[in-house]
Amino acid sequence: MDKKEILAKNKQKTKKALDEREQRVYSASFGLGAVVVGILCLIFSVYNALHREMFYEFVSIITAYLCTTFLYQYKNLKKPSYLIAGIVTGLSAIVCAVMFFMV
Repeated sequence: MDKKEILAKNKQKTKKALDEREQRVYSASFGLGAVVVGILCLIFSVYNALHREMFYEFVSIITAYLCTTFLYQYKNLKKPSYLIAGIVTGLSAIVCAVMFFMV
């Protein structure tokens, strides 16, 4: 194989794959989306609390998201603080979900 064939084959192979910049934008978009979801859950929770209504479902959504994020970070970075945060937020998500269905 000559150089041109190898480059053409590699270009065709990576055509569908995201390059490094696209991967960063893709990851950042999920982070930004999570912030928006968190803010909306907070707004709805405060609104419901002020009107003496249930707000457990919103807290459950955001803590489940945080739990997943922390546990993924722990899996890849092996920092114990992420494991502790993941367990705490996971338990919070479960408690809030149970409270939602019980009330």
